[in-house]
Amino acid sequence: MTGAWWTSWNLDPLVLLGVAAAGAAYALGRRALGPRQRGPARRAAAYYGGLAALVVALVSPVDTQAGRLLSVHMVQHLLLVLVAAPLLVVARPLVPLSLAVPREARVALRRASRIPPMATAGRTLRHPAVAWLLHVTVLWAWHAPGPYQAALGNPWVHAAEHASFLGTAALFWWVALADGPHRVLARGADVLFVLAAWMQSGALGALFTFASSPIYPAYAAAARAAGIQPLHDQQIAGLIMWVPAGLVYLAAATLMAMRWLQGIERHGQPFEPEPRLAAVDAGGPSP
Repeated sequence: MTGAWWTSWNLDPLVLLGVAAAGAAYALGRRALGPRQRGPARRAAAYYGGLAALVVALVSPVDTQAGRLLSVHMVQHLLLVLVAAPLLVVARPLVPLSLAVPREARVALRRASRIPPMATAGRTLRHPAVAWLLHVTVLWAWHAPGPYQAALGNPWVHAAEHASFLGTAALFWWVALADGPHRVLARGADVLFVLAAWMQSGALGALFTFASSPIYPAYAAAARAAGIQPLHDQQIAGLIMWVPAGLVYLAAATLMAMRWLQGIERHGQPFEPEPRLAAVDAGGPSP
């Protein structure tokens, strides 16, 4: 079993090429920005850390074993939602990545983003309530027995599951962590935004932990073959979502609360007490 675990890599060329292209494009774009515009090196570290998390989730033995053990599958999901997504958001990679594509393509994308339906869709997605509901709905919907087992049986459905996890999580963390002119949540409100996500994640984890029977029959035979009772595997998966995942949300909320209190101490009021909704409505930073 141990040998099979460490040698069962998923060398999917689409995943490998996608990650390599994203890494190369970011490096080219960052170089084009020049030393003064690149931003701190920690952003590059966060970006490549996010890509590394994607490799661990989608290429390493975590991916191949995720089809056999629910607990490993849960680790895979949390790598996408709570490691890769926030790291990629913190890196702020859009400007470097945009510089890696031809100028004509950048102009076309900018014009497309200003088309009224596209601009409206962008504003809607950036609304905190919409971002939060999308994040939570996708998480719960894919863990329902039907969609979950469909993803296990069809690689394209599985890929759609992973893409939706990563995409909605990135949107959630962008709203939570956006700063400066792009901030849409007031200090303090961002803490509640993240804590609310922590509560629903804990509720889903508790559901797995305390269920009296296996939720996904597809894992029963594979878990027994690995020497693990299916219900025990499910309980471990629930605890992973309940405790380690909860700690990530709590750590993020704690850091936000500390910054909020530091702003109050320095200025006598919360730093940026009102969200920059005008910037969001205008589709860009406020003056």
